[in-house]
Amino acid sequence: MDTRHPTIARRDESLLVVVDCQERLWKAIDGADALEKKLGILIRGARILSVPVVVTEQYPKGLGPTIASLRDAVGDSPVLEKSTFSCLGDETFASRLRESDRGQVVVCGIESHVCVQQTGLDALADGYQVQVVADAVGSRDGSNKSIALRRLEQAGAVVTNVESVLFDWMERCDVPTFKEVQGLLK
Repeated sequence: MDTRHPTIARRDESLLVVVDCQERLWKAIDGADALEKKLGILIRGARILSVPVVVTEQYPKGLGPTIASLRDAVGDSPVLEKSTFSCLGDETFASRLRESDRGQVVVCGIESHVCVQQTGLDALADGYQVQVVADAVGSRDGSNKSIALRRLEQAGAVVTNVESVLFDWMERCDVPTFKEVQGLLK
């Protein structure tokens, strides 16, 4: 099939951005345990399917490193320190995104209403298609997450979920990676 709906996540077009899932803020996030599980599934699925992953850390000296389970999941994916709320405000990240030659930015992490939202809005402004993974983003207050998702969608982002992204990336069940990805979802 040559023509697919433009909002379908494409493995060869996507870059997964894991925003600021850091130790000192993590325990305060609403639904942190479920969020950690979903993020792990999404990151592992991306790596199985050869979708590049970039991890950011907001001021790690103060907020600590990425939580251990996600550090394990991302493997050797780059981890970029930043001080800007928007990942695109950081020149190292912005350069890496441009050089990736990917047109879709799939965003997950915390906090939905700050760094995730600003990253999504700036990526839209720069001409990228943005997919925000609703069950893989979080905030300390659930209402902030809801408002951020609504704002991002109104601005033109696609609001999606972990399973949809993974199945979009796979496209079909007769690929060698299907069973491995499916195993993550059980």
